[in-house]
Amino acid sequence: MKLKLRDLLMVSAILFLGFIAYSNFSTLAKNWTSTNCYKNIQYRLVQDGKKGKRFRWKLQFKNNYHQLVTFNYGITEEENNFLTNQRKTLQAHQTSEPVEIYTDQQKFYVLVDGLSFEVSGHPTEPCDTE
Repeated sequence: MKLKLRDLLMVSAILFLGFIAYSNFSTLAKNWTSTNCYKNIQYRLVQDGKKGKRFRWKLQFKNNYHQLVTFNYGITEEENNFLTNQRKTLQAHQTSEPVEIYTDQQKFYVLVDGLSFEVSGHPTEPCDTE
């Protein structure tokens, strides 16, 4: 039985799509990490190559609260730098779209503070206590 060109192209396309799906699956971060302050706000990171000498990452947040939240976040490579200069709003149980970030080192910190259950950001909730 001869293979027809159409059949060969079909098998090649399926293998190619399978390879792409596997590549995307294998680069996804599998574990969510609770933030430094709020256990119901989690994040995950996926390294996404380099741009020049800098590391490129995809950062996602997940809201495990049963209501809307707003919070501040920031990325730092210095252990004593606590500046959170970005803002995020997520609906109940929503996962954010990935945010592209760049670092000079592979070791860095994701900081979250100023969580509020109001769109205005006020009042803020204190950090969770263990």
